[in-house]
Amino acid sequence: MTRLRHRPAPDVRVEIRGELPREDAEYARVQALELFAALGPGVHGARVRLTRMCDRAVTRPVVAQAAVVLDGDGTVRVQLSGRTVREAVDLALGTLAARAARLREQGDIGLAAVYESAYRPQFTPRPLAERQIVRRKSVVLARRTPDEAARELLALDHGFHLFVDALTGQDSLVHRRPVSGGLRLVRAHSTARLGGSALPLSESLHPAPRLDVAEAARRLWLTCWPFVFHTDPDDGRGRVLYRRYDGHYGLIAPVTEAS
Repeated sequence: MTRLRHRPAPDVRVEIRGELPREDAEYARVQALELFAALGPGVHGARVRLTRMCDRAVTRPVVAQAAVVLDGDGTVRVQLSGRTVREAVDLALGTLAARAARLREQGDIGLAAVYESAYRPQFTPRPLAERQIVRRKSVVLARRTPDEAARELLALDHGFHLFVDALTGQDSLVHRRPVSGGLRLVRAHSTARLGGSALPLSESLHPAPRLDVAEAARRLWLTCWPFVFHTDPDDGRGRVLYRRYDGHYGLIAPVTEAS
């Protein structure tokens, strides 16, 4: 007698931020379960986070963040926005499914992910006097080559990725170039040019500026950039002050494993 092995339904965690009806969470959960089925075995708990922004100046107020872990390939994450919950969920999960499938089949998620989507979440306009650093995150930086860091940035759908450059030992950052396209590498202290890359990755001609947090915040405000990568005047480590979609700021600072 042949016994059919029943594969348990995967765990899908749906989180809602802001005022959204319960049926929207159920829609996201059902769509995520279908994504699991399409990807097959070796897929672990999916996460879907739905956020509704309250500012009327934002034309796509619903942000859907979806992530899934693939055996042997790590985490794939997508964050996109839409006018409605269903639009945002369909965009995020559809993009996630395509990238995860390509990662499994070809070993990367494709160069199309290098370019910013037209459905990236929008920044909430907030008066300068109201802006605060509402999140401070201390992290142990992973040691990566620039290519490895760039591929992680694309897989996680981030705008920037802070890491320790395995080639130089320096705190470094790779980030998207929204205007000209491609990716860019900035190191904390040197501008050593170390050869080509399989990705559209260029190296900055200048090291990160040496700024304290107040100076970094001033530069962020004056330039309207999404982030400022800088080195701390006290310890020389690389830090990132960045704009959050709610209009406030966040700060990422490295720590050693011992601390």
